[in-house]
Amino acid sequence: MNASGIEGPGERNWIALANKVLAAGLHPDVYGALFERDDLMGAARTATGFRDFGPTDFIEPLDLLLDGYEQTSALNPIGKLAGRWYLMRLLCNRLRFEATWQNDRRVDSRAVQRPIFILGLPRTGSTLLHEVLSLHSALRAPSYWESTFTPGRDPMDLCRILAASGQITLVNRMAPDLKRIHRLGARLPHECVTIQAHTMRSIQFHAAHRVCAYNEWLQTCDWEPAYRWHVRYLKVLQWGESEARWLLKAPGHMLGLNALNRVYPDATFIQLHRDPAEVIPSMASLSVALRAAFTNSIDESEIGRDTTDQWSRGLTNTLRLRKQYADLDSRFIDIHYRELASRPMEVVGRILDFTGLSATTTFQRMVEDYLTRNKKGRYGRHEYSLSRFALERSDLETSFADYRAQHLRI
Repeated sequence: MNASGIEGPGERNWIALANKVLAAGLHPDVYGALFERDDLMGAARTATGFRDFGPTDFIEPLDLLLDGYEQTSALNPIGKLAGRWYLMRLLCNRLRFEATWQNDRRVDSRAVQRPIFILGLPRTGSTLLHEVLSLHSALRAPSYWESTFTPGRDPMDLCRILAASGQITLVNRMAPDLKRIHRLGARLPHECVTIQAHTMRSIQFHAAHRVCAYNEWLQTCDWEPAYRWHVRYLKVLQWGESEARWLLKAPGHMLGLNALNRVYPDATFIQLHRDPAEVIPSMASLSVALRAAFTNSIDESEIGRDTTDQWSRGLTNTLRLRKQYADLDSRFIDIHYRELASRPMEVVGRILDFTGLSATTTFQRMVEDYLTRNKKGRYGRHEYSLSRFALERSDLETSFADYRAQHLRI
């Protein structure tokens, strides 16, 4: 590992070699067709045997993504193939989901009631909280594998779980820094970004690839299609299961909070807080870790600016809506990162009280065992700095002044 936090030359040799082989071995025309919308959608239909993608509101952002992959992402051969593969995976699963939905409309008969959303700035202990609360018998969190592949409730689900595990292994191999920043597991609770990515509305696209026009569009787009899809996806996941409240998580929900509240008017929210000067460089380093395998050109100062702008917008939107709508604000509980890190059992108890859940002895033992097994730094130390991304603490304090005054009091 070098001083900037990116894996060193020895660790990247295999990626460089693979890029050379792919550049020499595949005709340029192959790369030219990778990001053509009709070809991509046709290939997904051929691969699955299904035709109906459902609502067409994903087309506009898909076109922006495809343009971004070709014009601003500066993708190397691995990046181009990975971008194509990821979009294919999303489109194929979208087709499979629509077939499942249309085949048995009984899945629409059971509402998603009183879901709990974890949101706020990233790098605030949200993954720990998501995994801890998911241990409660009355709560249900979507896992990585079922967010990636619509379950069929058949023997093929084992293959889907194995495929999801293989994807995580490959991602960790290509981005060795990722595990120490954000752990993934096929059966672990997973963020909503993957479910929403099927609508081509997700912050993960720009985090992994430099898709500038798409990212600008995302900051002000209509998020309701993403949440209409989201609620349908949860209905398919919960079909045939005993009743439980959904436990959902994604920092990016702050960008679409108004739409989220329209689709889930009885939702409860856990907003996590931390000093943005600690969060922003950490999130910027995550973007660098994701992009490093897919491009040979990374502008870390630009990533710093983009990360600052994105989370400033998200927090401003959330502050405004909470101030504007008393009913919405009453469904929020605020938790500071320092509280969660130092007194997790106490914080979990407060959250259970707020959400109307009880803390059984069994649940408490499970939480204690989880905390013992998942000490901070288990997968290595995550190092980052403001200077690496040309950021100044004083500038961040100005950008997030309203947020700091209301929730940090520093």
